[in-house]
Amino acid sequence: MKRQIRRIGAIGCTIAAIGLVTALYLTTRPLPPIPEGRDVFGFASDTGTRAPTGPVPAIDRYPARDGEQLAFQFYDSTGEVILVFVHGSSYHGAAYHTLARELSDAGVAKVYLPNMRGHHLSGQRRGDVDYIGQLEDDLADLVAYIRGRGQRGPLVLGGHSSGGGLAIRVAGGEHGDLASAYLLLSPVIPLAPTTRGGDAGGWTHLHRSRLFGLLVLNAVGITGLNGLPIIQFNKPEAFRDGTETLGYSYRLNTSFHPRYDYAADIEAVGDRFLLLVGDDDQANDPVAYEAMFPQSGAEARVIRLPGVDHLGVFSAPSALSAVQDWFRALP
Repeated sequence: MKRQIRRIGAIGCTIAAIGLVTALYLTTRPLPPIPEGRDVFGFASDTGTRAPTGPVPAIDRYPARDGEQLAFQFYDSTGEVILVFVHGSSYHGAAYHTLARELSDAGVAKVYLPNMRGHHLSGQRRGDVDYIGQLEDDLADLVAYIRGRGQRGPLVLGGHSSGGGLAIRVAGGEHGDLASAYLLLSPVIPLAPTTRGGDAGGWTHLHRSRLFGLLVLNAVGITGLNGLPIIQFNKPEAFRDGTETLGYSYRLNTSFHPRYDYAADIEAVGDRFLLLVGDDDQANDPVAYEAMFPQSGAEARVIRLPGVDHLGVFSAPSALSAVQDWFRALP
């Protein structure tokens, strides 16, 4: 018995020592400078995309469970289906005005574009949340707000890039009953074979040693350093306007993607989804999606779009047409 107690004590001391050393390393090691800002995704080019049309809705607010008032824009429609569409990393909802306006004006869906917590106009700290999983809770609160407004139509949860990854995460989590279908536009799934080189084609700059340290700490239950920045985004200065979010903490970045066991989250999406990816996507490998996502149901489809890149997947005419056709086919 004494030998077992000593062994347990030694293990505990070893874990504590590892945690202490890791914590000191994480808090003292300086971060590398933000990347130069190469135009990785072709921000300067709008070739093949549809120009925004129609008025841009004013920012509205909904209450989250912690009392925070989070921002969103609403596009009303004669359609009964509701689309909650989540923006990609560093973006906010207004970047998806063309998609939302097209679906709204066509009578396909009422569209909500939330600014997720930690982004422009939402939350107290840019690039951070309070805990891992808070973005899922915030989306659940938005859906509760929508239902409180008397909108009872079927709800589709969608997203582009990291926003698509968050939609997949929601499917596999405690709020998996929020949506009846999923619209996934080039979703980011870290560690999956879909991601090009782990840096999204040069868009992300991940601090790998810090990530490793935080994974070790979280594995032993130490979460006090999860607010440290872990990733930066390579958006050219010429295309910044002050509304972008150029870096995420560990807990926000983790909250914005499927879990490391991403196969379980993908399975939870089920057989009612549309996944669009451009053949020219700079961040994700279009071929890999076809192997990862089952297409067993009538509403389960992976569509590759010729001549479309990572940003064009939500604004190119071929993408907008495919999305409308899929919505109209939903029962």
